[in-house]
Amino acid sequence: MMNLQYISDRSGHTTAVQLQIPIEDWNKLKKKYKEFADEENAASIDTPDWQIALGKTELEHIANGKTELIDWNETKKQYKL
Repeated sequence: MMNLQYISDRSGHTTAVQLQIPIEDWNKLKKKYKEFADEENAASIDTPDWQIALGKTELEHIANGKTELIDWNETKKQYKL
């Protein structure tokens, strides 16, 4: 069974539709339509090991209080976003 999710802007206007397809159906579609598999492969990004290690180190710093987290709303004000 496919599930649809409608995405709306602040005014309530639908701006996109997201379709959730069971993986079994997706795999059938990829076999039938090669361009789906090609698109999926092109969109796939492997995260380099150095970047994963850097992220883990940063999370450890946050957990140990070595990195100060700043509130997002304060950051937006600071950078006038």
